[in-house]
Amino acid sequence: MISQRLKALRNYMASKKLDAFIIPSTDPHQSEYVANHWKLREYFSGFTGSAGTLVVTKDIAGLWTDSRYFLQFEDECNNSEVILCKQSIPHAPEHVEWLCNLLNENTIIGVDYRQFSKSQIDYILSFTSTKNIQLQNEPKFTDGIWTDRLALPNFPVDVHPLEFSGETTASKIDKVQTEIKNQDAQYYLFSSLDEIAWLFNIRSSDVGFTPLVTAYALVGANTSILFCNKSRFSQSAIATFDELNISVQEYDTVVSLLNEVPKEKTIITDPSTLNYSCFNAVSGRFIYQNSIVKELKAIKNEIEIEGAKNCMLKDGVALTKFFIWLEQELENREISEYEIGRKLDNFRQQQEYYTGESFAAIVGYKGNGAIIHYTAPEENSAMVKNEGILLVDSGAQYKDGTTDITRTVWLGDTPSTELKTAYTSVLKGYIELEQLQFPIGTTGAQIDAFARMHLWKNGLDYPHGTGHGIGSYGMVHEPAQGFATGATTARGTTSHLSHQLTTIEPGCYVTNQFGIRTENIVVSKVVKETAFGKFLGFEALTLCYIDTNLLNLEQLSTSEINWLNNYHQLVSDKLSPLLNEKEKQWLQQKCKAL
Repeated sequence: MISQRLKALRNYMASKKLDAFIIPSTDPHQSEYVANHWKLREYFSGFTGSAGTLVVTKDIAGLWTDSRYFLQFEDECNNSEVILCKQSIPHAPEHVEWLCNLLNENTIIGVDYRQFSKSQIDYILSFTSTKNIQLQNEPKFTDGIWTDRLALPNFPVDVHPLEFSGETTASKIDKVQTEIKNQDAQYYLFSSLDEIAWLFNIRSSDVGFTPLVTAYALVGANTSILFCNKSRFSQSAIATFDELNISVQEYDTVVSLLNEVPKEKTIITDPSTLNYSCFNAVSGRFIYQNSIVKELKAIKNEIEIEGAKNCMLKDGVALTKFFIWLEQELENREISEYEIGRKLDNFRQQQEYYTGESFAAIVGYKGNGAIIHYTAPEENSAMVKNEGILLVDSGAQYKDGTTDITRTVWLGDTPSTELKTAYTSVLKGYIELEQLQFPIGTTGAQIDAFARMHLWKNGLDYPHGTGHGIGSYGMVHEPAQGFATGATTARGTTSHLSHQLTTIEPGCYVTNQFGIRTENIVVSKVVKETAFGKFLGFEALTLCYIDTNLLNLEQLSTSEINWLNNYHQLVSDKLSPLLNEKEKQWLQQKCKAL
C-alpha cells in the first residue's frame, strides 16, 4: 500500500518536474498533534509517530526522526521501502542539508507552504540558494492520490468558562492590544491553535487528545477577527464575541483577507508558527517576535493552578482504583496491554469534568516499555502476566485541567540487580530535580543534568528531554519551558518562572528488556529571596504511589528516603478520604514508610 502511494506521488512529481518532495508531520499551525486531514507524512510513510519528516526523491524515501522513535519505526515500516534516517538531535532539520547535498544545481523541491513555518522555509532557502535549487508550492499534491482524505474537522466550539480559565477573553485580548500599541503596530497575527484556544477561551475536538479549535486570529488595536467557520459557534457565543468587537470569519478566508491588509500596516507575528502561505499573502511589514500569548499562558493563574490540583486528586483516585483492579485481575488471568489502557481510561471517565485522554496511553510490558512512544495495538498486543515489569504513561483532559503521569510497577518474581539499579537511579534523578532550588530565569538546559546525574554515575542515560510544560485543559506538551539537554530547543533555552506547570520524567530503557520512567507534574513557585534574587522550587501535584519493590534501598540516601516517605504520606492523606475502606487500606500499604 505504501509503495503504491509513493509511486503515485512520484508520478505527480514527474508531471510537475519535481526532483524531491518534503512532507513534514505538521499542519498549517505547526501543531504537534494534527487532525486526520493533515496526517500526510503518515499516509505516505506508514509511520505514525508524532515527530518526523519524509523526504521523497526519484529513488529514495527517507523518514527522518529521532531516537525516541527508532524502535517504533522498525516495527511499523519493517516491510516498507521507506528507510530510517536517524537524527542525531531531536527536531533538528538535518534532512535539509542532506537533500541539498544530494540534488544537482537548478533542481526543484516540492512542498506545501501551508505545512512549513516562515522560519523553516528561511532555513531551507539558506541551503537551496547556494545551488539555485527552487522551492515550488504544491498545495494540491494529494488530489487524485489520497481520494478518501478526511475533511477538516467541523465540531461545535465551546466557550471555556471563567470558573476554569480564571481570566476573561477581554482581559487577555487587552494584553495583546497593549503589545500592539507598544510596538507601534496595527495587528497581531496568531496561527498556533493552543494560543488561539487560550486567548479566546474556546475549546473543541479538532485534534485528537487535545481540545483545540482549527482557527487563525488577527487581533487589531480595537477589533479582532477569528477565522473559524461561523456555523461551529452558538448564537450566544457569537453575541459575546460581538460585544468584544470580535468578528468570526470563515476559516479558509484568512489568505484573501491578509491580502487586503494595506502595505503601510504592520503586523506582529511569531515566525516559528506562521505558515509560509500566510506570510506570502501579506504585503505589509512584519515584526517578528516570540508569541506574547505563548509567554502569557505559560504562567498559570490561581484558578488554573487550583484546577490542576483538583485534576490530580481525580486522577489519583482513578489510578488507585486502576492499580487495585490490575493487581486483582492478574491473580486470575493474563491481560492485554490494550485492555489495560482501556480500563485505566474507564476509571478516569468516572471522574468529574472528564472529557478524554490527553494522549494515547503508553502501556509497555517488559521490552515494549523500551519503545518510548509505544501504543499497544488493539489486536495482538502483548499479554501481561503476574511477572516482570510494566510501564504505564497516561493522562487525561478535564475541563479544569490536563494530567500526565508515568509509573513503572513490578508484577512479580525477583528483579535483577541491573533493573533495580536503573529504577533507583531514575527515582533519585526525579527527586534531585524536584528538590532543586535555582534562580528565577534559569533555563531548562541548565537544569536537565540534575535529573541525569545519578544515572550517569551508573553508565546510564535516556534519549529524551526530562520534562515539558502542561496546559490547562489544553496541550499536554505545552510550549515552551521544560528540561532538555540541547541548548537549541525551546525546552532547553526557555527560562523557568513562577506559576508554571511542568513535568519531571527521567527514564531508562534497554531494548527488548525493559523501560522505566517516573513522572509527576510540578508547579514552580518562589521559595526563597536573597541578595542574589528570587529562587524557584517545585511542588509535586501528581498524587499516585511510587512502587518500592524495584528500589535498591542501599542506593538511597537518608534524605531521599525521607522525601519518598513524605510524598507517600501526602498521597495517602489526600486520596484516602475519597476511597472506600478496602481501597484506603490498599493505598496505605503501598504508601507505608520505608
